[in-house]
Amino acid sequence: MNIKYRALALGCFAAIGLVNTAQAVPIAGELLELYGNLYPQFQNTSFGDAAFGAPGSQMTGGLVAPGVVPATTATPVGKNQLNWVNSYIGFKGKKSFGNLRAGYDLQGSLATNVESGASLLNDTRDAFVYVEHDKAGTFSVGQQDTVYKQFGDRVRMLGVSSSNFVSTAAFVSGVGWRPAAVTAVGDVAAGTSSFNTRIGGQFLWLSPSWGGVKVGVSYRPDPNKTATKNQTLSSMGINWSNANYYVGLGTETHNDYRAFSGTRAAAVATTIHNATSATAGLGSKDTATRFSVGYKAKTFRVAADVSKLKYTEEATTAGKFSSYDTTGWQVSGEYSISPQWTVAANYAKNSAGNCSLLGGTTCTTTGQGGSLLSLGGRYDLDKNVGFFAIYGATSSNDSAQFSATGLRAGVGGKMTNVAVGVQVKF
Repeated sequence: MNIKYRALALGCFAAIGLVNTAQAVPIAGELLELYGNLYPQFQNTSFGDAAFGAPGSQMTGGLVAPGVVPATTATPVGKNQLNWVNSYIGFKGKKSFGNLRAGYDLQGSLATNVESGASLLNDTRDAFVYVEHDKAGTFSVGQQDTVYKQFGDRVRMLGVSSSNFVSTAAFVSGVGWRPAAVTAVGDVAAGTSSFNTRIGGQFLWLSPSWGGVKVGVSYRPDPNKTATKNQTLSSMGINWSNANYYVGLGTETHNDYRAFSGTRAAAVATTIHNATSATAGLGSKDTATRFSVGYKAKTFRVAADVSKLKYTEEATTAGKFSSYDTTGWQVSGEYSISPQWTVAANYAKNSAGNCSLLGGTTCTTTGQGGSLLSLGGRYDLDKNVGFFAIYGATSSNDSAQFSATGLRAGVGGKMTNVAVGVQVKF
């Protein structure tokens, strides 16, 4: 049987649960292995009423004087959907040369509308190559999680939380206001306000374990650097772990992302957004610092994270945005009632934070922040196949707007998601 048809057969066996363990399926020894995590779910989403009226936060829409929430934030209509979430299929491999190993990892997420006949894969997750040495650590380059993301959030609910409505990332590593959008000729959409993303073109080093201690550093240069913009990312962290305990600290910095203002050709009198000119860019610097702890025993795992986020821009006009900072935290846990049954829960909260404008003009964040409560359970047929049910209640304060799985309530609105699904791991 040639490699092509052997890969197809083993992939089919894994999908129907005939592989004994949820590990990569060898296709050509260690040089080529197939793996995946598929968790399609039938999902119901319902929304609470948006907070119509005068939002107290100037971060909402960037208005100089916060006004009435527009009709576009009216309560969305509830919906049902078959959601493949962040299901993915991957290929990895490595080859050893004494104490030196070289390898690669390629992942593609499943198209959310694959059942309609669209292309099988719609986005790249991980795509990197690496060189590893027992004493020098691991050097990798390509698209991958930053050190900040890798070193935190130790309990990810039931293995189905990635990009799902039970993910705490938006509250611990994000904000409840939306980055500026393109509204006129010359405007450019802002960079992301999230610190929980994987990014391409990244150079990353992870140390070997020194008595349980590991450190990591990553850097992403701007491939489209101009005279007025140099959009770079850097991240570093340190952690310690043993058989039961974990402690980690990670930081990440975004330069010139301009997450709040975007890039405008000119200032707009009715907003606190900053402008840039064609000859001199006005930079920004956004930072996140997260402290994480965890404990695992035979039948349960618990973890907690607390983060401090800060967004700054080089304002030049009085009354324009200068900075915003906020704190987020979460607690999460999983408990195995039996070899088949596992239950899980998490709670995350994001504070209103503080903002400042150039010149000392008052800036208000009243109504920013929000919270998430999630519950879930999974029944495993074996290590490859299981059934799960999850619940998530997203609550945005009166001036905030948090999203989940691409769905967003109106400003100040609530959102409740319930889903049942099947998980296949190989």
